[in-house]
Amino acid sequence: MNSAFPTGPGSPAPAHQAGPPPHLGPTGAPRPVMATGPLAPGAGPSLCCDRCGQAAADPLQQILMSAVWLIPGPDGPTTARYCRACPPVGPITDLTCLRCGDGPLLVGDLAADPSEPDDVLPAAARDWLAAAGWRLDGPVCPDCRPRR
Repeated sequence: MNSAFPTGPGSPAPAHQAGPPPHLGPTGAPRPVMATGPLAPGAGPSLCCDRCGQAAADPLQQILMSAVWLIPGPDGPTTARYCRACPPVGPITDLTCLRCGDGPLLVGDLAADPSEPDDVLPAAARDWLAAAGWRLDGPVCPDCRPRR
């Protein structure tokens, strides 16, 4: 049998035979509002659930876990990512940038109150978004906001 993969002792197994991806473990507490220092060049966000620690196991799970949730934390709003089984419950507002369509999911006390006119966001959510660079009169995210 002709194989494109080397076989024998010491040869690495082909990717389709390598077994499940390693369990990366929990990422600890939810990410702080304004993380200290930038990520390493080329490093993307951790795609592990902040509640159960499960790593994204398939492309759909990677898409779901790429969503940023803005949740109430003990010291103010905090960002987190969740797998399909662990999203928070309660009212949820999907804040979407008018230019790129991206944005965080605001949950609980940070979600817009549907009884308020124009779904006004609570002050804590507005303060976090403004500090993160959002222009709320659009809304327009920091990546799409024109630089001066």
